[in-house]
Amino acid sequence: MQVRSVAVIGAGLAGLACALAAARAGASVALLEARTAASGLPAHVDVVPNMLRDLVRLGVGEDCIRAGFAYRRSSAIGQRGQPLYAVDAERLAGPRYPAAIGITHAELHRVLAAAALEAGVRLHVGTPVEGVADDGAALLQLANGEQLRADLAVLACGAHSRLRERVFREPPLAASGAEWIYFLAPRPAGLDDALHAGTATGDKAHVVPVSGAFAGVRLSARHAPADLGAAAARQLLARFPGPVGALAADVPEDQPIARRVASPGLLRQPWARGCVLAAGDCAHAFPPHFGQSAAQAVEDAVVLGELLSRPEPNLPEAWLQRRSARVQQVMAIALQAARWDAAPDSDTDLLQLARALDQVVRQPA
Repeated sequence: MQVRSVAVIGAGLAGLACALAAARAGASVALLEARTAASGLPAHVDVVPNMLRDLVRLGVGEDCIRAGFAYRRSSAIGQRGQPLYAVDAERLAGPRYPAAIGITHAELHRVLAAAALEAGVRLHVGTPVEGVADDGAALLQLANGEQLRADLAVLACGAHSRLRERVFREPPLAASGAEWIYFLAPRPAGLDDALHAGTATGDKAHVVPVSGAFAGVRLSARHAPADLGAAAARQLLARFPGPVGALAADVPEDQPIARRVASPGLLRQPWARGCVLAAGDCAHAFPPHFGQSAAQAVEDAVVLGELLSRPEPNLPEAWLQRRSARVQQVMAIALQAARWDAAPDSDTDLLQLARALDQVVRQPA
């Protein structure tokens, strides 16, 4: 299967990373985005060690480090602010690089978009794709009536896309997990690592420094009002102990808030139909635990680039062999973490799960 042209549908993080990897493998790449502008979200991305390793493999690691905030440890505090544990992250990207970084979603989007355009990717915004047919190549039917042909199409349009349903004949994933709130808060001096906290009522918080000035905050939203603004976000944040709760005082009135209901799950196999592959949330929608949603999307891109860079008699089959078992292992761990987060029991051991995940992702895909 010789792939000279690739069409990537969806210009989120997964689509940008796949387009970049395909272009650097020598393919002619068109990136199609339904929105009139491709941009990031008012949220953060926790670039965990395996994700930073793969961003380095994509050639954007140093740009991401400059745009974000390097950290080396994840800590947790209890309901009264007492330290529970601290775990140093492994330097999977190599000794030249930090273990992990925090970065705003908008900055990571900007870095990937700039690299993709520099690599020759043609970005088409305001270009919805209505359908994809396989007639020996991928034939994209655009909403404006035009058609686009490519040797390979990559669907990176998310878990809720109607296009995903049309191509893979599977309905969008239902919202079945917890709702999370994302926003940025001024970073106090001394908040240099990732920090987890909880309250007696079961609320959870995850805070990651993303720059010298700001930290990214993720809060469980079980007690959040329907109309959530900065004032309500401050009230929710103030319930947490220690340095996490102290962040509430400085959240500005005009701070944008993002809400996301988790819809975890896997697309039924195969994630490839003829000349069409599914990547990112379109194939595997992770809960936010352990930072694997973005990490596995970037890993998709790295594997795609490697397969495109060499003669591959059956690229879709090779894609499934490289991705299927590994993604299922990571998903099982992340879903267990989400279950324990929502309803802890006597077996709850998030540190043990983190160690199990490390064993899966320590080696590159």
